[in-house]
Amino acid sequence: MKSMNFLEFQGGVERVRTLIVGMQFQDFSVHDKELLLLFYANRSFILRLSLKTPPVFFLEDENFKLEKKSQKVPLALFLSKHFLRKKVVDVKYLEEWGRKFEIHFTDEAQNPLVIEIVLVPGFQNVGLFVKDEAKGKQVYWNKPRELSEFTSDSKADVAEFRSLDIIREEWYADLKLDSKQRVEKNDSPVADDSWKIEIRKKIKKKSEAIEKIKQQSNENESVIERLYAIGEQLKYNSISQLSLDDQAWIKQNQSKNTDREQIFKKAKTLAAKKDGMSSRITVLLEEIQTLTRALDLGPPQPKHKISIAGKEDVDTRKLEISPSLSVYMGKNAKDNVQLLKNSQPWEFWFHLKDYPSAYAITRKNKATAVGHADLIKMATWFARECFKNHKEKAPAHIEVIYTECRFVKLLKGDKLGRVTHTNTKTLRVSTT
Repeated sequence: MKSMNFLEFQGGVERVRTLIVGMQFQDFSVHDKELLLLFYANRSFILRLSLKTPPVFFLEDENFKLEKKSQKVPLALFLSKHFLRKKVVDVKYLEEWGRKFEIHFTDEAQNPLVIEIVLVPGFQNVGLFVKDEAKGKQVYWNKPRELSEFTSDSKADVAEFRSLDIIREEWYADLKLDSKQRVEKNDSPVADDSWKIEIRKKIKKKSEAIEKIKQQSNENESVIERLYAIGEQLKYNSISQLSLDDQAWIKQNQSKNTDREQIFKKAKTLAAKKDGMSSRITVLLEEIQTLTRALDLGPPQPKHKISIAGKEDVDTRKLEISPSLSVYMGKNAKDNVQLLKNSQPWEFWFHLKDYPSAYAITRKNKATAVGHADLIKMATWFARECFKNHKEKAPAHIEVIYTECRFVKLLKGDKLGRVTHTNTKTLRVSTT
């Protein structure tokens, strides 16, 4: 499961705020690295805070029942003593900290009480704060670590936005998958963090490279200033009038004017290198950011080894979502049929709703989870490809149906490519 991006986090906090402000904090449960908070007025809402990796929060559905058993940790005792049956007065998103928000309460004496939730990967924590006239009290789930301010990414892709409901579905899907894998391994999974070690080594190596480039850039800046100063002196002075250190930069076997031109040329060359160094630092920072996101996403899955069909048999277009997930699209009815015949039962089949179109079939390993954002990407690409060479103008938005290939059956004796399908779901995507 992917970490919550900043748009998802901010949108999720806003939804929680609109639902629980004015409600009473009625009950809670603490298990492992998860805290569930029950708020009640005319109806109840249960907020799950998962401090596992990646850390997320979402609202449980209305049928979810809160377990009465709870770990008796300091956080639970503090919640029970100070926060139960207190009224929520506000929920604040702290944008300057990235993935952090607060739930504010007041007691009968109007003293402020705060639950602070930090879901920054690697820094996830929950803190409780009570302030009264005598003194303030606080307790944390984990030992707090210093957190730097962070500016959210205003360029986050809206198409990748997941609501709290979708995040809940993905979280439970991952939980079910993890449970199944543990059973298959006799409930004795072996943690292999070698991939984390390798990624951190790469991040460290790139960070060291950035520092070296910055150091070299600063040294070049000093050299450039000195070269320009020497060139200016040569306008009015002879080489012999320069200091011995300055003379060391000059070949002195040419005319003064030639030497001065060479000095300025060397300064300009170093200045050009400085621009190149700046560009290299930008590239390295982007690579570090990508590697850091890879830590949030969990261990990489092996690249799928499923063959779509021989190249001589099928003509396809392809979109690669990740090393373990791709989607293929046939160019004619024969290609569509061959793609479907070569598909696995757990892979996805796409088709335009209420429009004639080709098929799109995913290729993935059985264990590869497909989130809502990936489905939107694949459906959007598929819809745009369908109308790329279409005489009819594409609507601004169109609906794409999809289902697992196990639910798609070719109609024997019917027109080539005709199918029946069941258990379909619909995605609305943009074609522009």
